Amino acid sequence: MTETTGVIQVLDELTANQIAAGEVVERPLSVVKELVENSIDAGARRVTIQVEGGGLTLIKVGDDGVGLSKRDLPQAFLRHATSKIQNADDLFSIHTMGFRGEALPSIASVSQVETRSREKTAVAGYKITVTDNEVEFIGEVGMPVGTQITVKKLFYNTPVRKKFLKSPSTELGYIINLVGQLILANPNISFVLQSNGRVVLNSAGRGDLLQAIISVYGRQMADNMTKVAWQNRL
Repeated sequence: MTETTGVIQVLDELTANQIAAGEVVERPLSVVKELVENSIDAGARRVTIQVEGGGLTLIKVGDDGVGLSKRDLPQAFLRHATSKIQNADDLFSIHTMGFRGEALPSIASVSQVETRSREKTAVAGYKITVTDNEVEFIGEVGMPVGTQITVKKLFYNTPVRKKFLKSPSTELGYIINLVGQLILANPNISFVLQSNGRVVLNSAGRGDLLQAIISVYGRQMADNMTKVAWQNRL
């Protein structure tokens, strides 16, 4: 009896990563959210976000948090790799913005990524580029402590996904709304959002909630707000 060819095939790694990317990276907003949350988890006190073309052309997120070592940089782009959990038990005691180890490899499977990072104890930083999940180690670079991730040509190899996106200005609006929420939730962190070279949002990060509100909504709206004190008596 002749055995017929099966219809179920195991996908290659790149295709599998691009499918996984659809669960994490829906639009430029998703990339900004994942990268900024990583910065917050890294203990950053200052986060800068630059976008061009509503995030489709360029997204760049830089921070002054805990950097990555030469060894950890390529590890960060492996599927299921994360610094936020060690085993299944950790899933019940998560204290970070997230624990998913899919964000960076998913982003890298649908864009061109350059990452620069420097640890506090290191005399220099290291830079790698990732395209189609192929990591190329570049070498040492001069940079301050922290991490800088640049994402270019988002969805360049999955053009069908672009059809579901709005105009660049609408996609930028989603990002502005997200960063505004992050400013209000983290008044102790300074955020700067730039679009096509223009500063859109800028917060001082001094821990003053009123100043954070002014950064997002403006002085007039802040002046019309009423402060409400609440105390948990439980």
